[in-house]
Amino acid sequence: MNDMQSTIEQRELCQQRDKEFLALYCPTLDALIEKGVPESKARRAAAEFTIANGHPHYHVNHERAYRCVCHLLAAQEKRGCGARTYRTGAEMGLPKNRLRRQMWYEITQRVSSLMSQGMSVESAIDHVLTHCRASRFFLSPATAMTKICPQARIRAMR
Repeated sequence: MNDMQSTIEQRELCQQRDKEFLALYCPTLDALIEKGVPESKARRAAAEFTIANGHPHYHVNHERAYRCVCHLLAAQEKRGCGARTYRTGAEMGLPKNRLRRQMWYEITQRVSSLMSQGMSVESAIDHVLTHCRASRFFLSPATAMTKICPQARIRAMR
């Protein structure tokens, strides 16, 4: 896949994640405002609640998932054999962001579980990305407020 297609696909995946986030965030925000919580505090509280309690799909590219999961599985195998591995997250193509790395570890754990039941790596990854839900939104409250929720603020002002 070329870089242009990858960028377009990543943008679409982010838009899907944002839609999923807003679908949970907006009713939470409305409920907090109805309870009398000041709007500025309600926005932050709704974002934090949605991040912690939402169970979104994993919005990641299959090709990237395959690369990251295979690297993490290989690193787990090396550690399990007592071999030392000096691979860093950056060398494995993992993001520097702690929350995004947690997401990749969670995906790898689910893939590993399915593989122990006899699935191939490819089918396990496909199953996890298609049918499984994440334990939370892997976003910080600041990211949610600055990148996703400005759209909700416009909606709330109407």
